[in-house]
Formats: sequence, C-alpha cells, structure tokens
Amino acid sequence: MKGQAGNRGTEGHKLWLFDLAHGNLTEDQIVRGFIKYYVLEGCQMEHVKDDLVFRTAHGAGYSGQAMESLRAALEQAAEPH
Repeated sequence: MKGQAGNRGTEGHKLWLFDLAHGNLTEDQIVRGFIKYYVLEGCQMEHVKDDLVFRTAHGAGYSGQAMESLRAALEQAAEPH
C-alpha cells in the first residue's frame, strides 16, 4: 500500500480545501479528504481551519461553513450503520 504522507500542500489538497469551503463535496469526499490530508499526517480538525484561513485565498469567510460541513460528515461517518 502506497504511503499517504506528504499530501498536505499539494494541488489535490488545495482543491479539496476549495471544494470544502464552497460546499462542493459529498460527505464521503469530505471524510476521505480529511483522512488523506490530515489524519494520516498526524493533524487535527483545527489544522483544516488554519489551512483555510492562512494558506488559501478562501480566508475566514468560508471557514465556518467548511468546519460545520467537516464536523457533520465526521459525525455521520462515526454513527453505526
């Protein structure tokens, strides 16, 4: 299995942040992206907000909605099916 370390800062990561900020992702895409770009890098949810605010042009204006979407998707994924 190919390692996922080093995915933050890539074009794929930037696109995921853009799509998260603009509500363009399904819950599954949100969870998979969070795992790929954050969990496997040893990061937490707060890092997503930091990346949105400080490393993109999306800024704080989109971070609230993006974080709500992330939390909702993670909560849904954690529920037993």
